[in-house]
Parts: sequence; structure tokens; C-alpha cells
Amino acid sequence: MKTAIVLTAVVLSCFSQSANAQGNLVVNGGFDSSAAGWTLTNGASWPLSGNPGNAVGLDNPSPSPSTDPTASQTINSLTPEAIYIVSGDYQKQKDRGVTTTPSTDNSFGVAIDGTFLFEAASSTNIDLTWYSFNFLYTATSSSALLSLSSQINGTGVSYAIDNISMQAVPEPSSLCLIGVGGIVSTMLFRNRRKS
Repeated sequence: MKTAIVLTAVVLSCFSQSANAQGNLVVNGGFDSSAAGWTLTNGASWPLSGNPGNAVGLDNPSPSPSTDPTASQTINSLTPEAIYIVSGDYQKQKDRGVTTTPSTDNSFGVAIDGTFLFEAASSTNIDLTWYSFNFLYTATSSSALLSLSSQINGTGVSYAIDNISMQAVPEPSSLCLIGVGGIVSTMLFRNRRKS
């Protein structure tokens, strides 16, 4: 009886918190049939060979520090103060050799509302390996501009992007319900063993 009362209290506390179940908020992050939903600027283009399927290329044939090739999309339906995980894949395509800076400078970046939250430097050669990025973002409003850029910092290094995603991190209430399910399963298993 005491266990049932405690379990009821835990379940009620789980439901008192609001759950925010959302899937991928990025429209067409896989680029398989088009780049619809994205704004491609300064030499960004579709299609390239993707991971798998198609991808968007971020390559300006005449790079300059003020014209980074960029794919951007306004993400709507965000919950302010909620935490989201932003992820995707990127692959080095070309090094146009226009930089006088060391090759260790960041040449690829992912920004939200104009602030880079992920940056990467290129390798010295094109190895055609797809790399993944992910980072957490706490929403400050109900929408945000997600931008992926190459040739940043005047490097002239181009990239392809694919599998772009932004998803809500499960709230504690969801995790709480999973924990309660585990406790109930354990209790039922132990009761069956006793009888």
C-alpha cells in the first residue's frame, strides 16, 4: 500500500510538468528530392551527392570574406527556454586556395540567429569523409534562423551538408515517466518471483 501511494505521487508530479513532443523542426533537412524550404545564397546549390541521396553544396567559385556560401532556414514552433539538439553531416569538397591564413582556421560553421554555435577547421586534403556535428541550443523565442556556411574566415574551403535536424530534448517529465515505467516493471517482476 505504501509503495502504491509513493508511485501515485511520482506519476502525478510527472504529469504536472508539460511535455513537449516534437519531431524534426527542420523542413527538408535530407535534401533528397530538392532544397525546398531553404534559402541558398552566395554560391550554395543543390544537388550534390549526399549521405545518402542528395546534399547541398556550399561553394562560391569566387570566395571573399563577405560572401560565405550559406544555406539558411527559419525554424518555427520553438518553445522559449526549451532545449533543442541541432545536428547534421558535413563533408569537405574543395579548397580554392584563396586564403593567406593557416589551414587550422575554421572554414565551416553552423549559426543560429547569426551566432556560430559550431565551427570546424578543414583537413589538409579532401578525404570525402562525412563528419557529424551536434550541439544544444536553448530557444530564446518562438523562431530562429538556422544557417550553415562554408568558406568562413576567408578560407575558401567548400563543403556539402546533409541530414540537418533540430529536435526538442525530452523534458524531465518524459524522462520521469520512463523511470516510473522501469520501477513498475521491476516491482511486477519481483512480485511474480515471490509468488
